[in-house]
Amino acid sequence: MRRLLFIFIVMSFFSGEASADTYTLYFSRHMEKTTDKTDPDLSLVGKQRAQVLAQVLKNSDIEAIFSTDFKRTQQTAEALAKQLGLSVETYPAKDFKGIVTSLKELKKNALIIGHSNTVPELVKAAGGSADKLGEEDFGDLFQVVISGDSVITNRLYVPVIQ
Repeated sequence: MRRLLFIFIVMSFFSGEASADTYTLYFSRHMEKTTDKTDPDLSLVGKQRAQVLAQVLKNSDIEAIFSTDFKRTQQTAEALAKQLGLSVETYPAKDFKGIVTSLKELKKNALIIGHSNTVPELVKAAGGSADKLGEEDFGDLFQVVISGDSVITNRLYVPVIQ
């Protein structure tokens, strides 16, 4: 019995050590916007999709949320932030390496909201793979699982439920 208990304690220790270096980053473009003005809000469909994103990620142990300083990215992140009681931290839209370096140092599950021309670059900077996004692409969600030196990328989709 003591031997079994010892094996269980040792296995628990090593499995905890392995998972300490494993975290998941979720990257998404902002949801649908209203117009082409300089800093538009989310459209009704965009707000609905942001709510679905919050529901999809509510049990993902997200500990940090990052967004650029634009209204549409902030509003996309807002639904999950409210649900989890987190604040949305801003980052410079073109600072791919800076935000990813911060995320890798943080080693926590996080959601990062960007733009069609920045999300693929952010995913790549994190070690994942991503194709370009077009202006009409909304709802793509990149899940980048980092475990030590191993990186796995999954491309998911957030639907609109009306």
